[in-house]
Amino acid sequence: TFGDLFADVLHRRYESTSEAPERGADLHHAMALTFDEAMRGGPQDITVTRQEHCRTCRGLGRLPAMERRCANCEGSGIVKSARGHMVFSKPCARCGGTGVQADSRCTVCGGRQVDMRTETLSVIIPAGLEDGARIRIPAKGHAGPNAGEHGDLFVTVRVASHPVFRRDGDDLHIVVPVSIHEAALGARIFVPSLEGEARVRIPPGTQSGQRFRLRERGAPSTRGGPRGDLIVEIRIVLPKVLDERSKELLREFGRINSGDVRNDLFAK
Repeated sequence: TFGDLFADVLHRRYESTSEAPERGADLHHAMALTFDEAMRGGPQDITVTRQEHCRTCRGLGRLPAMERRCANCEGSGIVKSARGHMVFSKPCARCGGTGVQADSRCTVCGGRQVDMRTETLSVIIPAGLEDGARIRIPAKGHAGPNAGEHGDLFVTVRVASHPVFRRDGDDLHIVVPVSIHEAALGARIFVPSLEGEARVRIPPGTQSGQRFRLRERGAPSTRGGPRGDLIVEIRIVLPKVLDERSKELLREFGRINSGDVRNDLFAK
């Protein structure tokens, strides 16, 4: 029938390409970094286990041997098959139509072509890498069938959060507590940054929630552009009133500044 005929043609096409080299599968690996390691960048070692070509047969699954008559076609080089009332002849897939075999199954890998190996690799981490970023390492994946080329290794980076900084793109945000007299009278304070302490000028009358931007004091850009900024948000902290002298000073301050701070809000 036509179905049998097409099945035989497709079968022969598959056999003709079944031993062609194929690319190996990609390998995926997760790497955990601290916030400082991600900002600093540099080499990091990882250990991966992957399929490698058998060293004995070089990924072919067979070894050279003395020539002998092919047992599959009995030395004729042709294999016959019946499809209904028709008989088809095709070259023997095992000996390639020669009628003889000059190789044998690899005794080391058992014809599987590969074995598992563990390797330690040094991965270069770009400075400023974000959480969830992927690094591609070519030809470090699994070995391909029939001595085919290796796949790639993809390393997904997981960056831990920082107790002080919050990242938004390449900008870093930090909330800084400021006392009431520093906000009212103005002050110069020091805040942490990636390179150590950075000085910030607090102008008189600064309100809670007000932000100040320090240019290029944020995270390094992995795209080769300028660094991000450091955004400093002011959070005014009220003092603990524990003695009568402090209470009296606050009452006097209230009498001097007797205006209602809610007038502007309710006027709207």
